[in-house]
Amino acid sequence: MGQIFLNSAVAILIASAFLATAISALRGQDRPLQRVPAKAPRRHPPNAGDRS
Repeated sequence: MGQIFLNSAVAILIASAFLATAISALRGQDRPLQRVPAKAPRRHPPNAGDRS
């Protein structure tokens, strides 16, 4: 009996976490995406200008 109760409680907790995640994702849909400035160093092949 106790194991059934614990399994039911775990199932309810997992379902509520899933619903909370889905609701927050749907509510955040209207927000515009924020661009984050990122600078990556340029990679040049070594001795690229020394070709003859």
